[in-house]
Amino acid sequence: MDVIAVGTGTIDVIHEVDMYPKEDSKTRSLASYKCRGGNAANALVVCSQLGGRCRWLSTSTDPENDSDAKFIHADLAAFNVDCSLAVIEKEGSMPVSYIVSSQATGSRTIVHSHTIAELTYEAFVRQVEPYMTQDTNVWLHFEGRNMETVRQMMLYVRENAARAKVSVEIEFPRYPWGLAKTLASLADYVFLSKDYLYNNVCISNASDFFAQIQRQQWGENWNQWVKAFVCPWGSEGVYYLEMAGSTIHHIPSAQLDRVVESNGAGDSFIGAALAGLSRGNVPLHVVFKTACHVATFKCSQHGFHLPTRKVLEWKRALQYFKQANDTNAVTSNNHQGQANAESVVPTEHSVTSEVVLELDRAECRSRTDTDSFSVFVVPLLPTFTEDDDGDVIVPRRKTKTQRDTETVFVLAAHSRTTWDTAGTQLWRAAFLLAEYIYSAPEVFAGHTVLEFGCGIGFTAIVASRVSRCIYATDLDESALLLAKKNIERNHSGDVKLRLLDWGESSLISTAVDSSATLFGWTSTDRVELEDLTVIIASDVFYDDTMTLVFLRALRRLMLQHNRAKGYVASERRSVFSAAAMRVVSLGYDTFQDHICLHSSSKSHVRVTENQVQCRLCALSHPRNADGDILRFVVHEIETREIPRRFKYDRLATLMLWKIDAVVV
Repeated sequence: MDVIAVGTGTIDVIHEVDMYPKEDSKTRSLASYKCRGGNAANALVVCSQLGGRCRWLSTSTDPENDSDAKFIHADLAAFNVDCSLAVIEKEGSMPVSYIVSSQATGSRTIVHSHTIAELTYEAFVRQVEPYMTQDTNVWLHFEGRNMETVRQMMLYVRENAARAKVSVEIEFPRYPWGLAKTLASLADYVFLSKDYLYNNVCISNASDFFAQIQRQQWGENWNQWVKAFVCPWGSEGVYYLEMAGSTIHHIPSAQLDRVVESNGAGDSFIGAALAGLSRGNVPLHVVFKTACHVATFKCSQHGFHLPTRKVLEWKRALQYFKQANDTNAVTSNNHQGQANAESVVPTEHSVTSEVVLELDRAECRSRTDTDSFSVFVVPLLPTFTEDDDGDVIVPRRKTKTQRDTETVFVLAAHSRTTWDTAGTQLWRAAFLLAEYIYSAPEVFAGHTVLEFGCGIGFTAIVASRVSRCIYATDLDESALLLAKKNIERNHSGDVKLRLLDWGESSLISTAVDSSATLFGWTSTDRVELEDLTVIIASDVFYDDTMTLVFLRALRRLMLQHNRAKGYVASERRSVFSAAAMRVVSLGYDTFQDHICLHSSSKSHVRVTENQVQCRLCALSHPRNADGDILRFVVHEIETREIPRRFKYDRLATLMLWKIDAVVV
């Protein structure tokens, strides 16, 4: 379901100091930087990275005319957060928070400036009206600010959208509990900060607050809507009260050796919680435990960008669950307590590549449930060419050794996996990319090649037979282990297997020398990659969020190596989206949205071999917080002209693109 957060997006101006200055004194800033902030905006950025479909609803100045608004909109868009619901105001300016962050304690002090008008009830109704039906699944999260108006908004949702879920965060001390509790009574999930409870309710621990809720201390009807009260409690973790059963739970958080930045930790907790809760059937214990992990990790870094390895780990934790003793029973957020949560096990939603049905399986090795693979025989089909007279040239018969090593691939791969380890299977797009390598050896001959998401190493083996060397990279170490087996079993050239996290901003150029690990980068690698000219990838478009992560990584690598071109093969998979009420192609549509379609002769200026400036892209597409445009100049390669070299179904939905340049 869509997650709509109603709340501010701000400009945060952060000054880091070694310790807080005394009153009426001066201190030097150790570092100063500007970033996008705001409770709702921060939560959406985290929620989106964990798989949520997120939309931001607030007032905003016009991003076409105001640089601060443009900065905020571009940053949210970079995290796949939709800003189309924002209500444009002609007067005022975007909110600005001036933050002093102490390195000694990791805490921060905020001075906030807010001159733009608050979102009105009438504007809210106009923007959310398409969602207000009895059948629409939507999640609305409210910042507990401008409370009289927010209460009207929440009542409107309750009266018009029976299936909508509502959450609210209460943390602003200027609003009394007598008003805040009227919002809480209308929400499914209520998030309260410990500072608010201490300052406004005069309660110093969550248990006392929950006890008063259970005793109906304040006379509110909590049972009509409220499923749980949730109190993040800093380094202690989170306490929450489930109204069904009146059970109180505590989930401790991991301890950090050093807090880098605590600003936004609570927003990260809420964002991760929304990602889990909006799935509809993940036990609360799992949701809030994952949210604690995310919030703790946020305190160890600057900003809200989560590394890909962690995102995959947390997304898997938030996958669907089922009762261990009943494979058909799905747990419910409404009635699942900690005791039951500990008795559930993940449902392994498996995926299977259709191509395995088209291959001969030589053997199947099963040692454990987590380390089982099949061995597939993949013959290389012969090609037929004609001489000047039009006669077919019959290939010379090869020796048995040549046939075994050059015309037959023997590949270890899994037949069925969960989605996050799907790279250990063999997919059709890898065959198409391998066939292109055979058909255009001049593109790869003598070149240094890097492959994103190499999986079991099939295309890397093919590319190594014509290239100078290839760096086959993947985030999944189990895939690299299978690739290592396949490289040893098949005739190949110089293949180097390396771990690569697409989400790491530095990628390779500043990678730490980790040659002590099996798949770590070395200083020699960095020198050799200075000659990188070809980047390949297959079947990397399957999820909108991860597609954006891939495109950003591809852009960074092409900017670092300004002669490098990309070749990407993918299969377009279409599904019907109930939210969009149309057929969508996850990942593929996102890729298409980032292609520059403007005429090269009229709007492009070539900067380097793989970088262009596009006058029309600069006018029509927002830049992100770093001033970048995520756009590519792409040419689709006609697959019908590529000779068939493998036995598989080459569907019309299989496509191959040359990434010629990035737009700068």
